[in-house]
Amino acid sequence: MPSLTYPTIPERPATPRPGMHAAILALGLILPGGMGVTAHAASLTYPAPIMGTETTAHAWGIETRLAQTTPCMVEMTINQATFMAHMPEMIQAGLFNTLVTPALRQQAPHYLMNTVQMDVTPGFVHTLFSQRGAPARCHFAWSYIAPNGTRHPMVNFDVTRQAYDRIDWAQLRFGDMMTMAQNPVVDREFDAQVNQETIDVTIALSRSGISADLPPPTTAGTHSP
Repeated sequence: MPSLTYPTIPERPATPRPGMHAAILALGLILPGGMGVTAHAASLTYPAPIMGTETTAHAWGIETRLAQTTPCMVEMTINQATFMAHMPEMIQAGLFNTLVTPALRQQAPHYLMNTVQMDVTPGFVHTLFSQRGAPARCHFAWSYIAPNGTRHPMVNFDVTRQAYDRIDWAQLRFGDMMTMAQNPVVDREFDAQVNQETIDVTIALSRSGISADLPPPTTAGTHSP
């Protein structure tokens, strides 16, 4: 996935990024079963919902919709206001660590939304392609709903059955799946917001006594118009 860089630390396996040795705010990688988004995926028949009704992701502002188009499309949405309001619960559940202070939440909402979408995306992809009769290709599109009710694109990409089968799901590391994504597109405005907030987060962590290098300038290969 191009661009959308953010700091990482040793507590979680991560894809190395040149020139970056910083602190990440998210903790566990959301693998199949995490947040309830992929429970019993193998027993489902396409087109089953990507998220079950029991998942906490709904309460935390994340919704999905599966469209039976050709190729199929999974639309994933984060309600920013709901997501930010429930950040304390996500910290308690171990999705984010205590470095995500109230001040930092207010300062970097796009950074935090991008972090969580990078974590939960593998679970959504796994759920879709684990279903019996799943298609050979599917398009995944993330967006968020701002506090004023407007919808904004984040990132979108394609995943094929062949790419899915090449992923070692038992040993999945952060970033592994995204190297298999095809036709990745990062919205230009969202990209700029995340990159600016990444710098803000890095500076804030540094002021807190945590060593963090400033991220390199964005090198996104593809943007939406």
